[in-house]
Amino acid sequence: MKKSTLLLSALFLITAFCSALTKEEFQKLPYKQTSWYGGTFSSELLEKIRTFEGNPSEFLKELDNYDGYQNHKLTEEEKKLFLEYFSYLPQKLQQAVTENVYAIYFVDGMWYGALTDIIFDENGKAWCTMFLNPDTFHYSLDDWLTYRDNSVFKNVDKKNKVEVKTGDTHTAFLHLFLHESVHVYDYINHITPYYNEAMKTQSADNLFYSVWQNMNEPLKKYQNKKFEKTAFYEYGTKIPIKNGKEIIDYLAKTPFCTLYAATNWMDDFAEAVTFYYLQRRFGNNYELTYIKDEKANAVYSYRENQNVKIYDSLCKEICGF
Repeated sequence: MKKSTLLLSALFLITAFCSALTKEEFQKLPYKQTSWYGGTFSSELLEKIRTFEGNPSEFLKELDNYDGYQNHKLTEEEKKLFLEYFSYLPQKLQQAVTENVYAIYFVDGMWYGALTDIIFDENGKAWCTMFLNPDTFHYSLDDWLTYRDNSVFKNVDKKNKVEVKTGDTHTAFLHLFLHESVHVYDYINHITPYYNEAMKTQSADNLFYSVWQNMNEPLKKYQNKKFEKTAFYEYGTKIPIKNGKEIIDYLAKTPFCTLYAATNWMDDFAEAVTFYYLQRRFGNNYELTYIKDEKANAVYSYRENQNVKIYDSLCKEICGF
């Protein structure tokens, strides 16, 4: 069963533990090694998909403190969408997945979208694993992001909630695959300053230091006290939905393109590239509306937020336009 409080504590402990390790010690953790996942690397996309069992299964179950996960075998329709949506990725992200993803697992029972992790071979070369929620093949993007963004609030009901509109006609998996592929690109190319203290690679002039103090804490001018200890899905504390307008007003004054982007610099980068690409390739927006007593009370629009342009040059470099 899910035990959210224990899960959150476990994540804090894991982060604290890993941060205390040297780079060499971090790389030698059993679940950080390619040997933990077995098999051999293939550049063929479908050959990367593996059965969720053994060590990978135990790793995710222990990380999330949840024993309900099961392997998911793609249907023919899901496999078709998987290949189609891969073809939509910018060339640099396709290359990142093809050349650097060691294994992909589709996992039934995930209550969040995905997890992309970094692992290392015996020579210290970095690779990535992906754990993906197949439910996203069957959600519209609007429904999935509405579910995701409401999870940061409490006391949500039919009359008081937030809603996301993007104008996208694809399933939520396209957003998911884009977002996770950006993580792969980041982990391999060291775009954000670090994803763990032991793996610092960037100097103080890194672009993300103009927005963030460290991996999880924005500069003071981009902070919101109510949002600081909040987390999505089953994690963390929650913001009363009555503060929805305050949160939307806060978002409009930051470079964060979505609420999820405000959690850490890796997701800030992943969401920035994802929505930059979705807008320019498919004309999609991210519009977040706070509904109070069944009426729209406040609206945030990614398209109208001029602050997000701080990442445009980086996004253009990756997306190609």
